[in-house]
Amino acid sequence: MIEEESPRGPARFESGVPDVGVHVLGEHVFCPRAALLAMESSEEDERDDERTLGPKLDWFGDYNERRFIEALHATWGKFRFWLALLAPALLFVFVVGVAGSWFWGLAASLPAALMLAKLWDAIVTVVRIVRERAAWQAALPCSIDLNSTEIRGANWWSLRKAGFDCIKPQQKNRDPTERLVGKPWRVLVQERSALRIPVIRKHKGNREYGRQHIVRMAAHCRLLEECELANAPFGVLIFAGSYDCVIFPNTAEAKSQLQRELANFREFLRFVSSGGVLPEPTDRRCLGCYRGAPRRYVRDRSETILKGELLTPFATKSKTGVRFHCDCGDRFGWVPRHHDSIQLGIADEG
Repeated sequence: MIEEESPRGPARFESGVPDVGVHVLGEHVFCPRAALLAMESSEEDERDDERTLGPKLDWFGDYNERRFIEALHATWGKFRFWLALLAPALLFVFVVGVAGSWFWGLAASLPAALMLAKLWDAIVTVVRIVRERAAWQAALPCSIDLNSTEIRGANWWSLRKAGFDCIKPQQKNRDPTERLVGKPWRVLVQERSALRIPVIRKHKGNREYGRQHIVRMAAHCRLLEECELANAPFGVLIFAGSYDCVIFPNTAEAKSQLQRELANFREFLRFVSSGGVLPEPTDRRCLGCYRGAPRRYVRDRSETILKGELLTPFATKSKTGVRFHCDCGDRFGWVPRHHDSIQLGIADEG
């Protein structure tokens, strides 16, 4: 139950009312079923899915000129190290082959093969660093209008060259007034400035944005302003696998939209807690939703896990007789109209 107090008071809700995560709120704007799946799978806000692959770095967007140079020196050092070890390893293979047999020489070549793989990794990393550094150096600084009300595209490196450094936040912010909690994927900051710009990343799907991204951006801007006393006049959406960005101004309309969606989400929570059944989406939102993307059913390997429990798969046979299922289908007992499911013949176009 919501109890209104003073507009800027320390609390507007009873203690039993749960916090609203920014990520789950954005999922609700997109689809209530996606929000329920996000809550039941305990998804974190703005998850960082970068893999730890040693030298195989997957994103250089945090870098500046100093870090690029350090990464090049470190990688060249690894290259020289493995190259120095390769010579005696090859000599050992030659000695074993001549003194014994080339069969044993082949077996003795395994360490050399490992070193060659390490050398190849170092070369690939050097090429990537050089390429990304060239892109950084070629980018022209973009002009930033803090009072703009237009959504516009930008290049990440051009944005960084406008005077922004990039940091990875370590802790979530919490607004006790709205019971809103979350942290952006990255934050852009300027030296000796109160500007703090939230950055979120779209990990999957095509390079498009929707209303849910505007709401998430407004929510992160509010958290930065309320919890860190920062100035957050806009936010940035970056697409995975590229340096293409979208700048969202934190306008009065975006703030109003955030308030409306927060109210809608709390009504959704009351509806779910009372046993309400979520209707099937009838529009085209399922076409590219990763929660409805079909995957081949493999017993004891592909099951959906929500709240720590395995769900009974809602598996459907395709045209070829192979059974497919998905997270959303397993949770709600249906086949979402994902474009892959339509091609497989397990869902109609609606």
